[in-house]
Amino acid sequence: MNILITCAVDPEFGPWKKLRKFRDVRAGDFTLQRTGIAAASVDFLVTGMGPARAAQAMDAIASQEYALCIASGIAGALRPNLHVGDVVVPRAVMDSATANKIACDPQLVERTVSSGGKAIDAMTSCDRVASTLAEKAQLGESASAVDMESFAVLNAARRFNIRAVVIRAISDRHDQALPVDLSTTVDERGQVSIGAVLRVVAGNPGQISALMKFGRESKAAAEKLARFLDARLPVIAEGRAASGAP
Repeated sequence: MNILITCAVDPEFGPWKKLRKFRDVRAGDFTLQRTGIAAASVDFLVTGMGPARAAQAMDAIASQEYALCIASGIAGALRPNLHVGDVVVPRAVMDSATANKIACDPQLVERTVSSGGKAIDAMTSCDRVASTLAEKAQLGESASAVDMESFAVLNAARRFNIRAVVIRAISDRHDQALPVDLSTTVDERGQVSIGAVLRVVAGNPGQISALMKFGRESKAAAEKLARFLDARLPVIAEGRAASGAP
């Protein structure tokens, strides 16, 4: 079985490097990271932040054959029942700009829930980071969590006839404003530029401690998600128990 797992930025993929060995596989302008988990061949695709980059990255793998796709990474909570570190799986994802919805594969959702994931009715995808409490409150009227890439990934998977599900870890609470609008700190690869972040914080040094806290919690969420998927991928993909530790 061939499986595709997407994430937006390098720090979301980073924890996997401690769990598995990878080899590079070219796909258009992108480099997939390929490894084996149980009986599956798993490709990781780092898309870059935002729906446009996610769509472009998915187009690059159009010639590849996958049995299923998992849109992974971190997400922000929009409601108080979600906590930092929760691994969530939405039944559907909405495009915040159009209100269009795409359902995740129901069987993959239920297998993720039976493996310890937390089901939510809806996640919304935006074209920028939801960083203020006002933005989160507005988005929370129609969804429980927010990200930027999941709708684009699901949309492409649907075009390619690939079963797909979103599995993400919560990095920030519904009542937690982000110290920096990360949408303004992205480089040409769609990665967060540390230099740009530091320049923003330099103008508001009071945000340094909040930024460090967000960084720690985001890293912990990404690590938890990697361990969750690494251990439970056989159950989610095929409904069978893992054969053992990597």
